[in-house]
Amino acid sequence: MAERPAGGQYRAQLRRAINILGNVAISVSGITPTASVFIIAPVAFVAQGSGAFYSFVLAAVIGLGMAMCWGELGSTYPVVGGSYALVARVLGRPVGFVVFVCVLVTAIIIPSSIALGAGQYLSVIWPGVNANWVGAAIMIVTAGIAILSIQLNAWVTGVFLALELAVVAAVTLLGLTHVSQPVTAILQPHVFDAKGNATAASLALVLTGVATGIYAYNGYDAPVVYSEETEGHRRGIARAVFWSLGITVAAELIPVTMALLSAPSLAKLVNAATPMQYMVTATGGSTVNMILSLGVAVAIFNATLAINLAFGRVLYSSGRDRAWPGPVSRAIAAIHPTLRTPWVATAFVGVVGAVLTAVSNLAALVTFTGVILVIIYGTIALSALVSRLTQKDVVRPFRMPLWPLPPLVALVGIVIVALQQSLRDLGIVAAFVVAAAVYYIVYLRPRPTTAWVMLRPVAADTGDDAGEAVGAPVPGA
Repeated sequence: MAERPAGGQYRAQLRRAINILGNVAISVSGITPTASVFIIAPVAFVAQGSGAFYSFVLAAVIGLGMAMCWGELGSTYPVVGGSYALVARVLGRPVGFVVFVCVLVTAIIIPSSIALGAGQYLSVIWPGVNANWVGAAIMIVTAGIAILSIQLNAWVTGVFLALELAVVAAVTLLGLTHVSQPVTAILQPHVFDAKGNATAASLALVLTGVATGIYAYNGYDAPVVYSEETEGHRRGIARAVFWSLGITVAAELIPVTMALLSAPSLAKLVNAATPMQYMVTATGGSTVNMILSLGVAVAIFNATLAINLAFGRVLYSSGRDRAWPGPVSRAIAAIHPTLRTPWVATAFVGVVGAVLTAVSNLAALVTFTGVILVIIYGTIALSALVSRLTQKDVVRPFRMPLWPLPPLVALVGIVIVALQQSLRDLGIVAAFVVAAAVYYIVYLRPRPTTAWVMLRPVAADTGDDAGEAVGAPVPGA
């Protein structure tokens, strides 16, 4: 590869072919509110009882602070690399590479674990289905679709998202028409043991559930990943982040609340093998449960497609930034000549995920995701603070109101989440961080002009910032 000056600008290789609506459709699809309601929220039901309501509310408050950070940084640095690219441009290349490795680990784990979840809900209408093979097939099929044009993927995910949100609406309607619990059931929360005995939920217990809520909402930063394919002024990236968070919180918090209020018995809800299926069956019957379970499987397919799209682009960005030896970086950074999509990186994410899904259930058992999110969220919030203090001359299409309150609120919440993590999970993630640091020191740092070279973001070719120089030089180390 020829050397490129650190102050240069990327060539526009991806096609600007989606609007803000298309960006939001893909981003919310990756969050998959339906799967969060049916798979993640029940974890909070079991641990926090009816206190799950407060846990999800507090997670939404933290989410708003983080959305402010991603909105400002993402519109300032609209780069397909997403979080790692933002952190590197504020806190420096070494920290950015650690964040990239954290994102890379989630790229391997999350799509596979989500695809495995499809088998659980398909078993309602297809008893005995092999979850591993179903998940592997979903990974391969969605990777194939993700290689196609971004316009087509925006349309496909939009259609599936509409079906997914219909499932959420159905759960909400069932709850509204079958309210069985008083409002005090969530305002004065309780937890329930296996025998159904109730105990008041403490504040400390509610706070431990915030981590579950953060994980359920996670993914509203994805609009930054699609920023180089989104039309219009870059301030639209901030709007897409806020729309993604708003739709997600509404599509999750409302049905979670209605599930708690409509369950005939909160004790049976939290002790059920599948709490949401208990609620749906109790209020709508087995046929409705079967239909909605199929809807959850559709949502999982849509989520896997959207996540393949996002992680494929982040991996492509790492090749473009020369994170790997020359031949590997060139291959990963390959763009399809007709479709203008990162087809090699996207295919790689799909194939690796399919293999992992087919041969093991380990992906579904991984518990260190919370620690990885702590690192990513924490460095983004810190970047939002540091950027204002050290990059005063950078043009910011969106400036968060009440700075520095939003990132500070987010950091407080992140510290709370961090304190709930196990030593085992902290140790696993620490090993990834050490490995990233060693790789950076041994391979990337000695090659400041030929490896891990991040350029200025691509300015839009349409809109108010057409041809505008974007961003600032990347801090070195």
